[in-house]
Formats: sequence, C-alpha cells, structure tokens
Amino acid sequence: MPVLARGNLEVALMPEAGGCIARFAAAHDGGVQQMLRPLPAGIAAPGPLDMACYPLVPFSGRITNGRFAFAGRTVQLPPDDICPPHAIHGRGWQSSWDVIDADSGAARLRYRHDGGDRRWTWPWSFDAEQHFALDKAGLTVTMRLTNCATEAMPAGLGLHPFFEGRATARLKAHLPRVWESGPDEIPTGIAATPEKWRFDEPRAMRDIEVDHCFSGGDGNFRIGWEDRPFALRIEAAGAPHAIVFAPPGEDFFCAEPVSHAPDAVNRPEPEGVTGLVALSPGETMELTCRFGVEPR
Repeated sequence: MPVLARGNLEVALMPEAGGCIARFAAAHDGGVQQMLRPLPAGIAAPGPLDMACYPLVPFSGRITNGRFAFAGRTVQLPPDDICPPHAIHGRGWQSSWDVIDADSGAARLRYRHDGGDRRWTWPWSFDAEQHFALDKAGLTVTMRLTNCATEAMPAGLGLHPFFEGRATARLKAHLPRVWESGPDEIPTGIAATPEKWRFDEPRAMRDIEVDHCFSGGDGNFRIGWEDRPFALRIEAAGAPHAIVFAPPGEDFFCAEPVSHAPDAVNRPEPEGVTGLVALSPGETMELTCRFGVEPR
C-alpha cells in the first residue's frame, strides 16, 4: 500500500483493489480529520465500494443493459453486480493497477485493457493512468486515458469520492441542469435543476436524497463540516458533469466529477450535451481533480 505524506496530510493507495484511494487524512491539534470516508479497519478482502475514492474508466455511470452501438459496432458488456442488468463505471475500479513509480509525495498507477480479453468485452484496447501528487495544501489526481486500438472508441473518465459525516456536512456547487431519470437511474432527459437539488449556497446534506447527474457546472465543489476544522475545495478540469449521490439512511454522500452523463453512448443528444468523447487511435484524454484542504 503506497502511502504519501506531506506536512499534516496523508494519503494511502490500494493499487491492487481498483487503483483506489483508501484513506486521505489531515492531522490537527485535536487529532485527525478524515477528508474522505476511509477504508474501515478489519476488512479481510476490501473492494472498491469500501474505499475512500475509486476511478471511473473508460466510462462513468450506467450503460443500459450493458449494450450500445458505436461506429457500426454493437457492444455487449456483462452486467455489474450493483445494478443488473446494466453495466456501470467501466473496468478500472474492479481491476488491479500496476505501480509505475511512487515516493513519499507522489505515485503513478497504470491499468491496461486488452480489447481481446473476453472476461470484459470492451473491444478497444486502452491504457489508463492515475497520477497522485500530494503537497502540504492538498492532493491532485490526474487521470489519463489513451486509445490503443486501431479505431475510435467512446471514452470517459471520472472519480468517485465518498464523504463521511453527512449529518454535519454542507455542500456548495453550481449545478444548473440535471439529467432526469427513471427508477433504474437511467437518464430520460435534461432539465433545469429544481430548488431541492440546488447548492449554489452551502447547503446541509443531512436531509438531501439524490442520485443524479448534473451538467453545466464549473467542476468546483466545496464541502465543509460544522463540527470539523477543515473543509475540502474540489476543483476539476475535464469534468463538465457531476454525479451527486446521497442515499437515504446513510451517513455518507458522493460528489463525483465526471466527463460525461450516464448512458451517453445511448443518448440521442449531441456529444456537446452528453459529454461523450470519440477518442481517436493514439489519442489521450485527461481529467484533473484537486482536493484542496483549507480551514472551515
């Protein structure tokens, strides 16, 4: 488990379990504040859903029934356990990543997919990398996705951080449009965000229930806790969309910077609306997310 440390900040990574962040903590005079929901102690075989944050690559969100057509090719992906019969969040989060290099302040992880691998039937080969750089003021995560196939492929990136302490947390974000969806969480269309999901001013998360994709924002979030000394300022580039997930009965929530809307490969709207990227052979796309730690 690579561990990065700078000043009062520490980040632990688990490359073998989805290339995830297991812990991101900030020490202070009164103890330690977890900036992301940490991996609980004592789990014998932890998976990505136990982690503080996991990567979304080569797509984010659900694909209806795991099936889509792209450039004359029909693709059928296997269903994922958390949302059958749909596929969700690509493959990086369920795969082991290689550590390319690591020291006390930075690490670089790589995941490679062979388009001929029948265990996961994404027909395009690709390379994905995550670069983690920790300084005394925060963590920067840079994701890169390179198409290694001989034809264009649909592509997307995202990060799925979990935040604990929902009972005292407040979220600030500009999210002007929302993708409406049915009971299966598949988008049905895009509309102006209703008041119940507006976060232009800091808003308590304790009574919010939401699981939607939002568009038209600036990639910035601020999360503060009424009973904790530090806040997180999140600034994402290459992520014009965001998923906000606050499930009923749980003390966590998620605010996920992503490059495209769920099921973008099956949507009728143009790529400029859905965020879908057709990545040419040899082309690389990038998403950078800064998790800045600052006084509340």
